[in-house]
Amino acid sequence: MQNLIQSSLEAIPDTKEGFINDTDGLVIRIQRDVQFRQLHLDEYAEVFMDHLQSELVQLSEDCNTFLLSDKKVHLEVNFKAYLIIILDVINNLIDHFKIHYSYCFNFKKVVPGRYKQKADLILTKISEKLIPSLELSGLEEKLLEVLKTYFSDMKSNKKVSFHLLDFWTVLINDLNKISSEGVEEVELDLCRIFCYHNFNYPPLIQYYISRLQLDYDAVDNYREEYIRITVEIRKLRQFIIRKGYGYDADAIELREALCHTLENELVCIKKLINMNKKIFEGTGTRYFLQQFYFKISISMEQFLFIFRLLIDKGIVLVKRKADLYEFIHAHVGTVKKNNLSIGNMQNTYAENNRVTAIKVRALLQSLIKQIDEKYLLTIFFFTY
Repeated sequence: MQNLIQSSLEAIPDTKEGFINDTDGLVIRIQRDVQFRQLHLDEYAEVFMDHLQSELVQLSEDCNTFLLSDKKVHLEVNFKAYLIIILDVINNLIDHFKIHYSYCFNFKKVVPGRYKQKADLILTKISEKLIPSLELSGLEEKLLEVLKTYFSDMKSNKKVSFHLLDFWTVLINDLNKISSEGVEEVELDLCRIFCYHNFNYPPLIQYYISRLQLDYDAVDNYREEYIRITVEIRKLRQFIIRKGYGYDADAIELREALCHTLENELVCIKKLINMNKKIFEGTGTRYFLQQFYFKISISMEQFLFIFRLLIDKGIVLVKRKADLYEFIHAHVGTVKKNNLSIGNMQNTYAENNRVTAIKVRALLQSLIKQIDEKYLLTIFFFTY
């Protein structure tokens, strides 16, 4: 390369094929010499590999800089061809050391520009196809924006370590394998991949935190939500993760960040459940509330169906159905049961039971008949 830069053609073969043969022979000699050193037995292997990488990276940068100088100083066509060959040889050598000597390779070192440029071309093509594919699956726009930002950052960032470039390669290849149908399956596959590779990219963590944190005004049943989140934590804990790997090895793992967020939600829900308990069963109001208690002669199913009609018509305004269940649990009983189960009430409320609807209709018709006979008829005679 120095001969090329100094325009010394004496040491360079006359043909491109001869130059390729010489560089290929040199690569084989370097690979054999490094193999002969048996680096796995050498306590200074990391230092040696770090120096070797530094030399290769610097050689690549010098070669690339000289090649780019063609914009200012015209280079011979042969010079360009030879420089490109050398750059490819350096890239191949780096790949060889990275694959076969990963235990001592310095992945924190910044990749040379030409090496990243080659990787960018491949990864950008994949990402350009991947994003539209995820859009068609119905993935949330905010998550798509996070991925677009990440891909854009990786492409535009000129100083990227070998680790981050490898991470991008492995991550995008796994994302490209997703073939699930339906947005829920795609989201689950994405979460598995993100957790496996520990994609603890800050915008992604923020996205998941904002999604996992609950809007408590919209929660119908705290107990059910508590159970659901507990199950979600168990699922996350069962995700397989690649130990010692990640986007940022010094930051909290993505899986742990998600579990921690959900555990905080459990703490909050538990407090809300206890607060509701105190409202309905606390010592200060318990005596008063117990005075307001009655039993119904109809079934729980019919009683809840009537409430459902009243809520549907806007006669009874209930912000959270959980409050209705808590109230009925504390103050209403049937002939056979003093306290109705909140879980049963919730399941019953959600059902569309035709038999119950027929019974309630008959009951309402009997009430209409009573209105006609007891109230409207009396008014008629009084007027007459």
